[in-house]
Amino acid sequence: MKKITFLKFILLFFSVVFSQDGFAQDYTQLGLPEGAIARLGKGGAVTAVAYSPDGKTIASGSSGEIHLWNAVTGEHKLAIWGGGQSVVYSPDGSTLSSGDSVWNAETGQHKLTLTDSWGYTDSVVYSPDGNTLAGGGSNGIRLWDAETGKHKLTLDRPVPGIRTVAYSPNGDQLAVGNNLGIWLYNLRSDTEAGLLTGHTREVLSVRYSPDGSTLASGGAWGDNTIRLWDAKTGKYQQTLPGTDSRIHSIAYSSNCDMMASGEGWSSNTIRLWDVKTGEHIQTFSGHNGDVHSIAFSPDGKTLVSGSSDETILLWDLTPFVNANGSVSILPSPVESPTLGSQLTLSLNISDAENVAGYQATVTFDATSLRYISSKNGEYLSANVIAVPPVVTEDTVTLAAASLAGEHQGGGTLATLTFEVVDARASTLRLSKVLLTDVTGENSCPQIQNGQITEPQILKEDVTGDSTVNIQDLVLIASNFGKLGESSSDVNGDGIVNIVDMILVAAALGQNAGAPSTWHSISEIAPTSAEVQQWLQEARQVNLTDPIFQRGILMLEQLLTSLLPKETVLLSNYPNPFNPETWIPYLLAEPTDVTVSIHSADGKLIRMLALGNQAAGIYESRNRAAYWDGKNKVGESVASGVYFYTLTAGDFTMTRKMLIRK
Repeated sequence: MKKITFLKFILLFFSVVFSQDGFAQDYTQLGLPEGAIARLGKGGAVTAVAYSPDGKTIASGSSGEIHLWNAVTGEHKLAIWGGGQSVVYSPDGSTLSSGDSVWNAETGQHKLTLTDSWGYTDSVVYSPDGNTLAGGGSNGIRLWDAETGKHKLTLDRPVPGIRTVAYSPNGDQLAVGNNLGIWLYNLRSDTEAGLLTGHTREVLSVRYSPDGSTLASGGAWGDNTIRLWDAKTGKYQQTLPGTDSRIHSIAYSSNCDMMASGEGWSSNTIRLWDVKTGEHIQTFSGHNGDVHSIAFSPDGKTLVSGSSDETILLWDLTPFVNANGSVSILPSPVESPTLGSQLTLSLNISDAENVAGYQATVTFDATSLRYISSKNGEYLSANVIAVPPVVTEDTVTLAAASLAGEHQGGGTLATLTFEVVDARASTLRLSKVLLTDVTGENSCPQIQNGQITEPQILKEDVTGDSTVNIQDLVLIASNFGKLGESSSDVNGDGIVNIVDMILVAAALGQNAGAPSTWHSISEIAPTSAEVQQWLQEARQVNLTDPIFQRGILMLEQLLTSLLPKETVLLSNYPNPFNPETWIPYLLAEPTDVTVSIHSADGKLIRMLALGNQAAGIYESRNRAAYWDGKNKVGESVASGVYFYTLTAGDFTMTRKMLIRK
């Protein structure tokens, strides 16, 4: 691993997502080569393999087919007919691309076809942000919009015979391998950055290291080398020793401690390499054909390989993982709070050594969570330089460094607070997690994603909004007497009645606001008269069950919240207005109510006789007094100051309002 200065570490941010999900493999297969834990296969030479970002699925490409496999059990999930030589997941794991087609990664349903793609899709790869697909083939390099499939750009120099394409982790650079060498393109300026030469034969594979500092390339038969390059300058660094066959594929572990190469022709092996030293760690043998494709699991503990011998092998890397501690999102799993609630999670580190700073990116589901804030934890608590978080729609990148020296062991790196915008299951994925010591040397920990589970579904939640609240009472009331199956029939007796109402009332307060605040939902809140009627019917049922009695108690509290302690005339809204306004008020007791409107000189303009009304809150537009801005003969009144008076029994109160035209 290339050293960086301490200051550069603090300012360094990446944008490629490599997520992890610590799965315990439960394959039980016999007759496997040493180090292998499973053999999969559906017939046909396997040209591509890929792990889903959450680590739960393996995709393989074979003879125009794509197969999806359960990464834990090895079970075949589904087959997709079509595809090309490459198979790649989008960074968020929602889609799968191969050749000129994109599919839904869960269902296998075809989503779109890349336009003008002939001769450009032998090797296809997603940009780190998932917005673009880059493809290379016999005609050169093209870029497409990943959402629509529309052709965006053909690079200036359409290099022919392209075998491999790779994005840099920050998305700024594209590396392309062909029979001439490695072409580098600056994507921000759409210009060619240079040609890296040194391989004596065709370049079959190029890959960037997770930190973006190094580019690795593999040569064809007759070259048989893996070469490392400085990704920024293009300067040749070294050739890894001991390879004796063509290098079909190269992959980096997200733990940033291992690199693997898939070889063919004479050896048909997989080699592991130490990223920091370039030393050969291990060789896996077992395929009887070229190893066309390899991929690390997101947690770095398993390697999958696909071969022309029509098999897929999975290899146990646990003995070779050399991580510095572990970083995880906690608590996990955690049940999703209700809609609008906040969820605070911790980024925790454990069993680490010599940590003076860190960097980590958390990717979240923007359709279920909204990032609110984050703050530094106690692990790096002394003389901390915390970089302001870098936030996108669905990611937040945190970084901090301590000037007080190195830290050991474990603790909290940071806390993150989100707002729930949709209460459902989702995954928070950790990526680009780097630890640094005081010299600026980087190390990588094991990483553990966070899981948010579906909130518990209560039968009392008749509206299905993940919260038992006043809206559920209103819905049941609107369905009183309804026969047959219904969400409002809480006890399942085939009819919606007061018993269902009381069961819902008993669940109020478990995940809803306090009764004293229920009237704030004034647009849908029941009237005090309605609640009194519900209570009267409930008491007539006369059940002594504790749940039923709790329901009555909650309705009594609701009634109390709907009965103001005193009669009050409130400010009209909107004010100023044109041409209409609403006049809200509170009634402490039932009485006849009128609202009179006078001009500034005291002349009566309009009298609103509202009749006898029950005690309660009359704030919402469907309950407040309404004035359309017209006098008693139906003429619109002029702009100016007016006064409105509430008369309720012996109570009288006047306020001022303004019409502006």
